[in-house]
Amino acid sequence: MKGKVVRPDWVKHTEMSLRGLEEGERKCKEISKPAYYGYAEASYALGREKFEGEMRLYQKALDAGYVIVDTVVHLPFRESAGHRLSRFFTTLRDETKILALKCPSCQRVIFPPRPVCGFCRITVGEKEEDWLALSDEGTVVSFQVASEREVDRVTGQLVGQPNPCGFIRLDGGDEWTILVHYLEMVDIEKLQRGMRAKAVWRPREERRGRMTDIAYFRLI
Repeated sequence: MKGKVVRPDWVKHTEMSLRGLEEGERKCKEISKPAYYGYAEASYALGREKFEGEMRLYQKALDAGYVIVDTVVHLPFRESAGHRLSRFFTTLRDETKILALKCPSCQRVIFPPRPVCGFCRITVGEKEEDWLALSDEGTVVSFQVASEREVDRVTGQLVGQPNPCGFIRLDGGDEWTILVHYLEMVDIEKLQRGMRAKAVWRPREERRGRMTDIAYFRLI
C-alpha cells in the first residue's frame, strides 16, 4: 500500500508561479514601449522554461520512486550599519540629503561614507568638517537596461522595476562620486551619456532610511 505523497512547499510555490506567469504574460502585452515589452516577454519565457523544467524533474523523481525531502532553512539576521552609514541613511530619510565624507588629507570624496580613506589610510568622519552634502542632481555617465528579470517563485510576477539603471555622478563630489539608481521610464533610444538627472524623492511617510527613499532619477 502506497503512502500519501506530501508535496513539498517549493512544488506548491512553483505551481503558483506558473499560474502567476499566465497573468503576467497577459499584462505584459499592455506595455507600450517595444523595448521594455521585449525584455518582459523574454523574462517570462525564461521563467516558464525554468519552472516547467523543475516540475518535470519532480514528476520524474516521483515516477522513479524517490522520496522527495522538503528542507527549508530560515536564517534571519540584522547587521549594524555603523555610525557613518547610519547617519547617511537617517539623513537621507529625514532631510532628503545625500551625505558623503571628504578626506582631510587628500581631499578625495568618500561615497558612500566609510570610516577610512582608502588612499591615505586615515580615519574620517569623526569630525563634523569631514562631512558634506552632495546635490541630488548629477550627470549620467553610463546606463544599462536589464535584458531579463527574475520571476518571483510565489507570485509568478517579475521582480523589481523595469526602469533603466543609471550611473550618476552627483554634483558636489568628484569623478568617483557615482550613485547607481533607477532612471525614469523613457524610450531607450533616447538615453545617452552626459544627460542630466535629478532625484525624485518619496513622500516622508514612505521613506525608510534606504536608497529606495529615492524613487528614481528624472532626466532634466
